Amino acid sequence: MASDIPADTTGNAGRDWVVEKTGSFLPLDTLFVDENGNSVTLRSIIDRPTLILPIYFYCPSACSKNLANMAVAMNRMNFEPGRDYRAIALSFSDTETAENATRAKQNYLKLMYDGFPADSWTFLTGSADAIKSVTDAMGYRFKKMADGLFVHPSTVIAVGADGKIIRYVYGSFVPGDMDMAVSSALEGTPALSVKRFLEFCLSYDPDNNKPIFLYVKIGVGLFFGVGIGLIFYFGRKKKGK
Repeated sequence: MASDIPADTTGNAGRDWVVEKTGSFLPLDTLFVDENGNSVTLRSIIDRPTLILPIYFYCPSACSKNLANMAVAMNRMNFEPGRDYRAIALSFSDTETAENATRAKQNYLKLMYDGFPADSWTFLTGSADAIKSVTDAMGYRFKKMADGLFVHPSTVIAVGADGKIIRYVYGSFVPGDMDMAVSSALEGTPALSVKRFLEFCLSYDPDNNKPIFLYVKIGVGLFFGVGIGLIFYFGRKKKGK
């Protein structure tokens, strides 16, 4: 929900909201509850490259889009879920329960292709301490507002089978970016995201960024204007000769 981050909550275009900690490890013994009501540790789930999406299930806007984008990406990726990688939808709301996770998973499994291995996509809820332990380790920040909704960035964190943080994916989670994240996780090689600037600096506060888009439009207009002028000038010069 990067576009909903208030301008007064960060002074550097969203960089406070995700501090990439590639090469660091998740606390794999942290205890959560899965969509079936079972107590599980991250270690029991992360046995191969894993894509983790921090969200909250009752989010009225961006989280639904994020989960849908993740479903679409997994439908189109070159890697096979369950065989090559796993996915986790991790709720950062400590008030959500396994029932919320079950309902969310049932909804988003409807978007998956026939034969998708449902056990390869786990929906987790947990205590405030468990959530903080993992989100702090990932460098992922969120904030609960007065109306009970959360402000948070749209980010998928790819980790290796050993829990090492490998890559961050921002934005719409296109299949190519997700494939690269899984590929890097298979190799165990941490990598920086190339889409970080675009996601947080141009979309997190539309009002503050209006001047940026204005300058971009002016720059593009000048570029094409100069180009057309040069073509016209050299065309006339060649005709005169």
